[in-house]
Amino acid sequence: MTNDSRTQDVLEALLVASEKGSSHATEVPLRRGEDIHVDVTQTDIDRVVAQSYAREDEQGIHLTEPGLRIAKSMLRRHRLTEMLLFSVLGLERELASEIACRVEHSIREEMIEGVCTLLGHPSSCPHGRPIPPGPCCTELKRTITSAVYPLTDLSPGELGRVIYLTPSHHERLHKLSALGLIPGVIVEVHRKFPVYCLRFDESEVAVEPKVASEIFVSKVTRRDDTEH
Repeated sequence: MTNDSRTQDVLEALLVASEKGSSHATEVPLRRGEDIHVDVTQTDIDRVVAQSYAREDEQGIHLTEPGLRIAKSMLRRHRLTEMLLFSVLGLERELASEIACRVEHSIREEMIEGVCTLLGHPSSCPHGRPIPPGPCCTELKRTITSAVYPLTDLSPGELGRVIYLTPSHHERLHKLSALGLIPGVIVEVHRKFPVYCLRFDESEVAVEPKVASEIFVSKVTRRDDTEH
């Protein structure tokens, strides 16, 4: 993989741009913002095309297999670093993303695999964007104790900070969000049978066990441990 951090950033930005509904990026220049962390100019595109990391045609800019491999690696590093800073250290999402931008280039592959295992192989970052899976996700390594658990692992009276949701149906995600069950919220398990009764933000909701198993949290000892 190339060690040129600018090339890595450009390829990562192209992959993020392609996440918005197509297999390629269509607009140049790309402007920094949201999940794109650098401005990308036509000069950048010409350079990665010359390096055979991308090709450009009338439909847009397409990453080649080597370019896609680098882009996925960098995006995985960034979003897993975000998750570590957000879920374990309790940093706000935007600050976690800013720090992840600075450190993603220096993280060794074995370190990021350890982070992924530590976090329980999350499928999305704190902003809800997908994390490219790695070999450890396929193997589901459990050699490191996870810092993130399904809500069903909590006992009545225990507190958890919602880290991410993995609903099997998209409409369920909207329903949970409408109820206020979003990343960052501290929930208390009041009871687990016959349904999960959850308390948070002066509210109380009941969810089915299947739904509770799709809510992932980090354990906290009291509400003000991770409040911002």
